[in-house]
Amino acid sequence: MTTFIEAMPGVAFLPASWEGGILLVLSFLLLLLGAEIFTNGVEWLGHRLGVSESATGSILAAVGTALPETTIPIIAILQGGQAAESVGVGAILGAPIMLATVAMFIIGTAVYYYASGRTNGMEMHFNEVSTRRDLSFFLVGYSLAFVAALVTNRAISVLIGVTLVALYVYYVYRSLRSGDLVEEDELDALFFGRFLERVDATVPGRRSSGNDHGGNPHLLLVALQTLVALGLIIGGAHLFVTEVEWLAGTVLNVPTAIVALLIAPLATELPEKFNSVLWISRDKDTLALGNITGAMAFQGTLPVTIGILYTSWDLSLQWGTTGFLNGLSALLAIVSGGFLYLRARNGNGANMTARPFLIGGVFYLLFIVVLVYHVLFMNVSGAVGH
Repeated sequence: MTTFIEAMPGVAFLPASWEGGILLVLSFLLLLLGAEIFTNGVEWLGHRLGVSESATGSILAAVGTALPETTIPIIAILQGGQAAESVGVGAILGAPIMLATVAMFIIGTAVYYYASGRTNGMEMHFNEVSTRRDLSFFLVGYSLAFVAALVTNRAISVLIGVTLVALYVYYVYRSLRSGDLVEEDELDALFFGRFLERVDATVPGRRSSGNDHGGNPHLLLVALQTLVALGLIIGGAHLFVTEVEWLAGTVLNVPTAIVALLIAPLATELPEKFNSVLWISRDKDTLALGNITGAMAFQGTLPVTIGILYTSWDLSLQWGTTGFLNGLSALLAIVSGGFLYLRARNGNGANMTARPFLIGGVFYLLFIVVLVYHVLFMNVSGAVGH
């Protein structure tokens, strides 16, 4: 099969290692560029649609950047076969634990890193109501998904799946009805709008139309920028997954199972990390945290429904099995999310420091230790669902 690099004139002579390295760097650039453009576009989209700031982060940004890891299991399941199903289940289960642990750890680290330049300093100025709402829906939904793996009655499993879909619909309804509108003076000029203004200024003899495309963009232009950014994010995420698998198998000689379970889900979650770090650096903590917790609410309800209804959904408490690795990932995600929920609930309206978010890194490290032990010492494949 002709690869992307081979199809480029003057580059086909590059060795495979160079080709893979170039594609890996390209995937990073696509993710970073897409995240930057999407961050700008989704804020304007939320403003134009009259959506609250918390809902902008929780619904538009979270669901949009969750598309890469949601698309992977759908495509895998449609392809059919045990191997494809394993990839689908791994992507479904990998996303929640990444969000509940690694993403929260990155948020806490970003607060520390940008503290000197932030108005909020070391504190997280977040929306307590929206954070509690997002986490509570995630905890209820993902717990039900775990229960669905333990029951043997198919009718009950289907009922849980239907309940999860209804739960997310209700979550969207609640999110849209809460919060304050984004203040216009907080928004940076729309990138596509500024580009149009510069193009317009370069046309000889053309008078300025007087339209402020950057500061007062049309909804269609905002939607176009958001869709283009989503395309960059999805394309970059899929390319990144492919090239990380090449890096692990060819360069680092890491077992493919480890790549499928750890690196691939982490790669598909990178857009959320990039968007939230950008928002943290700009004192937009509500958007940053809502982007992660909203994605958790989404991943804990809709994608897991696909797993419950169309896969073996192998989660168990039996030590030494792949089902145990599946179940452990779900339990750690629930525990980590529950810890943050209790902290937000008992905060009495006060801002949180970065410390509660850092504990997510501990939970994920525990997961890695158990996984490696199973793979190296118990001869258990690291591919979830395999």
